[in-house]
Amino acid sequence: MNDWVTLINKIKAISQIGKAYSKDPFDTDRYDQLSLIANEMYSKISNEKLETIENFFFPDKGYATAKVDLRAGIIKDDKILLVKERRDGKWALPGGWSDVGETPKEGIVREVEEETGFLVKVNRLISIRDQSIGEYSPRYPVHVYKIFFLCDIVDGTAKNNIEISDVSFFPFDSLPELSVGTTLNRDIHDIKEYYNNSMKLPICE
Repeated sequence: MNDWVTLINKIKAISQIGKAYSKDPFDTDRYDQLSLIANEMYSKISNEKLETIENFFFPDKGYATAKVDLRAGIIKDDKILLVKERRDGKWALPGGWSDVGETPKEGIVREVEEETGFLVKVNRLISIRDQSIGEYSPRYPVHVYKIFFLCDIVDGTAKNNIEISDVSFFPFDSLPELSVGTTLNRDIHDIKEYYNNSMKLPICE
């Protein structure tokens, strides 16, 4: 399936870039049709409604680039902080999409506070990963870069919200079922390694 998602993402990118630079209305219409075909293809392989797929895509124009997903590794008393996502009832590292107009550090601080109630400071960068490489599933119908930070809690108390039904710390050897579209065991293992080794250089792949 990953190969098909990669091909669909390329078709979407060609459509978006072509529409951005084309001045011919007939070509513009063809690029719109190409985008629709890509949406239909993803709908079929993901068993999602076409309307759901179309609503997922951001109103993006111009040259197509990767989206950015920010995730925080927060350790306390040798336990890792995870959030339970309402959409699938599984657990993930706190985080989400980076917003326009904010730095990655500002974005992860915002996301953690929104999802957990905790105010954090960024300690260091752990890794930058391509979501298409690895075992993330399901793959998003866009190209995604994932940025992981090691963070420290400075204030706040745990609270739930419209997207998160629970916030809790877990021992590394007793993790709950993970939401593997956003968080893998490998990601949590990386966090533990970087927490224990301040000299380790960030991963970029």
